[in-house]
Amino acid sequence: MKYQYPRQLHKLLFFINLLFISNVSLSQTPAPFQVSGIVTDSTSRKAIEFATISILDNEKKVIALTYTDESGVFKSSDITTGSFFLNLSFVGYRQKVIPFTIKPNTPGFEFGTILLSSEVNQLNAVTVTGSRQLVEQQPGMLIYNAEKDISNQGGTAADVLRKAPILNVDASGKVTMRGNSNLRILINGKYSGQMARSPGDALNMMPAGSIKSVEVITSPSARYDAEGAAGVINIITKKGNQSTSGTIEIVGGNLEQAINLRIAVNRDKWNITSTLHLHRFREREIADLDRVTYDNGAASGRILQNVVKDNAKPHSSGDFQLEYTPDSASIFNFSVNGWLGSWPQNSEQFNQSFNVNGTLLNKYTQSVTTKAPNRGIDLNLGYTRKFRKPGEELYIMAQHNSASEDYNYNAFRRDEELLTYRERNYNRTKNREWTFQTDYIMPLSYSSKHALELGAKAILRNVSSIYDVAASSGYQPELLEPISERSDIFDYRQDVTAAYTQLKFKWSSGWAIHVGARVEGTFLEGNQIRLGTNFTNTFWNFVPSATIFKRLNPNNNLTLSYTKRISRPSIWDLNPNRDSQDPQNIFIGNPDLRPEEVNQVEFTYALQTDAEFFFNTSLFARRTNNSIESIVTIDNAGAATTTKQNLASNEQYGINFSTAIPLLPGWKINSNANVRHARFSSGALNISNNGMAWGVNVNSSWKLANNYSVQFYGDYDAREVTLQGYQSEWFYYSFSAKKEIPSKKLSITLTTVSPFSSYISQQEVVRSADFTSTFRNQYLQRSVRLSLNWEFGNMLGGGKSRKINNDDLKNAKPNG
Repeated sequence: MKYQYPRQLHKLLFFINLLFISNVSLSQTPAPFQVSGIVTDSTSRKAIEFATISILDNEKKVIALTYTDESGVFKSSDITTGSFFLNLSFVGYRQKVIPFTIKPNTPGFEFGTILLSSEVNQLNAVTVTGSRQLVEQQPGMLIYNAEKDISNQGGTAADVLRKAPILNVDASGKVTMRGNSNLRILINGKYSGQMARSPGDALNMMPAGSIKSVEVITSPSARYDAEGAAGVINIITKKGNQSTSGTIEIVGGNLEQAINLRIAVNRDKWNITSTLHLHRFREREIADLDRVTYDNGAASGRILQNVVKDNAKPHSSGDFQLEYTPDSASIFNFSVNGWLGSWPQNSEQFNQSFNVNGTLLNKYTQSVTTKAPNRGIDLNLGYTRKFRKPGEELYIMAQHNSASEDYNYNAFRRDEELLTYRERNYNRTKNREWTFQTDYIMPLSYSSKHALELGAKAILRNVSSIYDVAASSGYQPELLEPISERSDIFDYRQDVTAAYTQLKFKWSSGWAIHVGARVEGTFLEGNQIRLGTNFTNTFWNFVPSATIFKRLNPNNNLTLSYTKRISRPSIWDLNPNRDSQDPQNIFIGNPDLRPEEVNQVEFTYALQTDAEFFFNTSLFARRTNNSIESIVTIDNAGAATTTKQNLASNEQYGINFSTAIPLLPGWKINSNANVRHARFSSGALNISNNGMAWGVNVNSSWKLANNYSVQFYGDYDAREVTLQGYQSEWFYYSFSAKKEIPSKKLSITLTTVSPFSSYISQQEVVRSADFTSTFRNQYLQRSVRLSLNWEFGNMLGGGKSRKINNDDLKNAKPNG
């Protein structure tokens, strides 16, 4: 039965064709022909993923190149009529070449199931043509194949993201994309309560060995939540595709120790994956503050401060994923992720204040002890329905997140060992969240090249923060008395509704166009129960996106994209609890924050050759209005108060490069570089600041004889301007060596970070007409770790089921 389109759909297609391809004559475009098939192991009949599929012409030149997916399926629609050769290759298997012919008036050529025979006895002679590169280009994203990087053994997700293209992870663990930290980090395409709470902590709770790849999405389409001004990072974890497979990893080092367990069970209709992560790491930091205050342009005083932090942070996390496929048309998936840990921020401070003549006015020490336990759980349930028409799919998903977090500090101020002041702040935060989402893909052609995507989503979020503050008086410093004006219950509700539509067109001439739009409504309500104050607000945002893609040939392509993004403040930005554990540097939330809006355009050129040479370059420009920035003000005593405000805008434009170069057999170099110009301005504060910033990293790996390999990684980032100052340059580097014992499926990896300098230093300068503050932070990085990794079975592949991704909150590491 021939598929019949509704009359309205014909009108829609006619309008879109007039709008986007008025200069293209489709009647002159050769009809596309699809070549497809399934590649499996000749003995086990298991699907072979990542097999290289090359289509050759009569002169044996490559005219199309693709790979098999998780199910061993390959498809290619890049050829016309004629005679060709299908070349199949993968490491450990005999190469196979199959001639075939495509005739006119046929839909293409279906190979069915193709069996590849193992070539175990000749493994040393096999050319690794089916091995994926460390960095790959896909439309709209760059993919970092982390499982190929030996230096990730024994590390955490923070180490992995540090080496991904376009991203930067500084010495304190903050992740940025092209200088912007406002990005979304997803796990297998879904929202993570850990990442929303504190990305830096969450990345340390995820072992590097569980990560298959990292997708760096610089221009998200309308399908993604509008949140995330800089872009989206999607971390893909490994998944078993053998009957039983897994990994046990033990890590020991001077700064961290870990035990990581992964196990997967795969049956005909069931796939179960479970992970357990036990981790303890030490974080040591030394900070020096030099703040000079001014009165009418003349220096009026000075504050010097030295702070030492040395904390052990034990934590653990676990994950369980279940996928059930009753038939070829349906997929059910369920997952649960839980975590718990302690993240103390104990510190010892020495403070001095001087008058304008340099006379010492006051000095004291401040000891702070903190307790910061947190725990949480994410539950996901999803259903995927595939219809008879190729490419037509329906997704229905639900998610529940529940988390509790405490941040309690006790501060003791002493003068010559005599207690003069004490303050206690107990803060208990609870988050409850429900999410419901549905997506539908409707092909507009039988070949599935053109498609309409529709979706809707609702997020119901409720957060409460109970904080009680007590402090001593000057006469009885050991006796604590409640401070009612600083104690309250902050209840915050944020509901988000969204709907989107997206049209995708692809032609055999190499052109592709994606256009979409998303509408999001945000409904806010906040209450300070004891004070009796409340606020409500409603925002509606229209978020368009568009991408034009041109494949010049099988190895070269161009992409032009535009997207609009928004950033909502998080509970930690809004929480009015005053954190004054450091009396010279106070932090307080701002309940009146509004979302910021970002417009971004990007032009990308990508080259990827059969010789494993890769090159990608992007020109980008981004403007942020109503920008959420950290604003620092000073009081008469010289103490600084930091809060978030919508009092600025910023513009950034620049260029970034990513490349992979095979120098010699077994020796490769990967590198990422970026250069950008930033301009910040605030009319309300009468501030403007601008300047250049750049960074480069190099990752070189060399496979040696007898299953040895070595690797070097280095990352340098130059000075970067901020609204009220700048951050200085910093340098990070590491060396790794690995020995594999294939017969035992055992690998031993030794990694050392910063072996020639114990601390990584970074300076931050904040200034205004009233003061200039210079922070010099030193982070202990010199470390060595030994990782023993034993595998049974094979851990390959990522989940293909769609899951919820609540990428709608601006991350901010809380201080209570």
